[in-house]
Amino acid sequence: MLSTGTTILPFPDLFSLNAIFTIFQKNVSMNFYRTLLFGCFLFLTVSLAAQLAVRYDVSLDHIRQHEAVITVEFPALPPQPLEIIMPSSSPGRYAVHHFAKNVYAEKAYDADGNQLPLQKTDIDRWEVSGHQGYVKFQYTLFANHGDGTYSGIDNRKLHLNMPSAFVFAPVAEKRPIELHFDLSKHPDWSVATQLKPLSESAFWAPNYYYFFDSPTMVGAIDFRRWTSDSNGKTYTIEIAAMHEGTDEELNDYTEWVRQVVEAQKAVYGGLPDFDFGRYTFLVSYNPWINGDGMEHRNSTVCSSKGNLANNASGLIGTISHEFFHAWNVERIRPKSLEPFDFTRANMSGELWFAEGFTSYYDDLILRRTGIYDEERYRRGLIGTLNYVLNSPGRQSYSPIGMSQRAPFVDAASSIDEHNTANIFVSYYPYGAVIGLALDLSLRQKFEAVTLDDLMKYLWEHYGKTEVPYQVPDLQNALAEVCGDADFAESFFANYIYKSELPDFGPLFAQMGWKLELANPDQSDLAGLNLDFSEEGVKITGGIVKGHSLYTAGVQSGDFLLTLNGTAVSDEEAWKKILSELKIGKNYAIQYRQNGLEESGEFTLVQDPRITLEVDEKAKKTAASKRAAWLGGE
Repeated sequence: MLSTGTTILPFPDLFSLNAIFTIFQKNVSMNFYRTLLFGCFLFLTVSLAAQLAVRYDVSLDHIRQHEAVITVEFPALPPQPLEIIMPSSSPGRYAVHHFAKNVYAEKAYDADGNQLPLQKTDIDRWEVSGHQGYVKFQYTLFANHGDGTYSGIDNRKLHLNMPSAFVFAPVAEKRPIELHFDLSKHPDWSVATQLKPLSESAFWAPNYYYFFDSPTMVGAIDFRRWTSDSNGKTYTIEIAAMHEGTDEELNDYTEWVRQVVEAQKAVYGGLPDFDFGRYTFLVSYNPWINGDGMEHRNSTVCSSKGNLANNASGLIGTISHEFFHAWNVERIRPKSLEPFDFTRANMSGELWFAEGFTSYYDDLILRRTGIYDEERYRRGLIGTLNYVLNSPGRQSYSPIGMSQRAPFVDAASSIDEHNTANIFVSYYPYGAVIGLALDLSLRQKFEAVTLDDLMKYLWEHYGKTEVPYQVPDLQNALAEVCGDADFAESFFANYIYKSELPDFGPLFAQMGWKLELANPDQSDLAGLNLDFSEEGVKITGGIVKGHSLYTAGVQSGDFLLTLNGTAVSDEEAWKKILSELKIGKNYAIQYRQNGLEESGEFTLVQDPRITLEVDEKAKKTAASKRAAWLGGE
């Protein structure tokens, strides 16, 4: 059966260019006006067909089994067999995800309800032939892992990340999309999405690209809405929450979110021009969801098993990160991700900026709003700096190279061991440290220029205009903003194209903070992860390039036998051995690896971990500069 309003065109070869050309050839004997009118008719008919919507209907009859029966109608098709594809990649993710594994019971029908030949051509592709211009494709979707990447279906909700839930047909990829839910058995449920509403249970997207970028929640949703003005327009900002908390807790949290929105708007000088005049926070904080945060053009998914009663100050960090993406990555967009391909892994060398600079701003915004105090913000920097500054991975790749490894690490799955700890630094904290370095460097060298100025410039020239950028564009933008091309060239040469980092000591000193070793009299062996048992003293982690024991060949999983000629028998013996070692001296070690006894030598290394403390002597004189950076108390 056809859905209401669907039309089948009477030309089986209508979309074939060869057929259209043949028709014109056969009508060359017509007078000019008849030929012209016939051509115009064909053109208008083809244009009309191209605007016919692809319709998705979602049945909720089997949600307690984590299943949804999804029916898709493809009208006005060209005569060749219809290819249908299940996506394998998702916006905001860069690895391959085999969503097709949860699709089964596939069937295809024609306009009269007759079953059509359906052939599976690949692990995520089907082909329908003999359709006469119309196909109804039906399948069952299993989904029980709701988060920002996958979908979850149960008796409480439908939590849908669109690429993990819906197939598409490339031939119809530019057509409008209609999405319909049958909520007749769930009258208390509602729908939250960035899609344009047609009714309370029906929604519209201009094409499949926007559709796949529009996560959707269905269930008992608690809404909070307010407005924000920007550039002569008024936008609705809404929180659509599935949570176990009280109204008062959600109201207080909503105020935090509102403060984050306004503080980030101040960075860029205005909000993006949200489609349909609305931005939606799809918030799910309950035991029946998985933790994640995922940005989209006019919405974000923020989910956690935590709750507003005990975890609000932690959950708000994800809100801050994902909303900053409404500018940086959704509109200030790297050319490497344009257009996003839903059928393969998408590699980008700019994630250090798109994700990393966003990571720098997420906590900074929370400090500027006062949600975080100065001490919490400073303590957060310590962990990030220790990870990036002391990671051996920085010697393997520049920030660009780290970004390009995203398809191997961004929720990618594997069962074989890998050497990520030695060759990779996550582009999130790596980029955040680069953003911190650039912001502090600008404030030190130019006084009146900050990273906010660079973000505003990029917003005006690449975000509002939606012109995709490349790395050289970022360097040129920095040169324009600070007025010093040599500074911009040097910064990118050393810290973007290579993996160096500046001396942070003077950069923090201008803010009244001091960077120093956390344990100046301690070696890195003090932080070694050990398991003391009857089986022996087993190393359970912590051996990476640069560690004292790495050059001796020691690896995680080995058993320590002797160190400096003394048996490592238990925890007490280990502590005594450590107390006798000297940093910079050479020592012998014996250990058991894969059942064989091995020996080696190593030089004891200083514990490289740092701390960041307030310099009481400089705190007062640096107060105004620190306030300009972090905001007041």
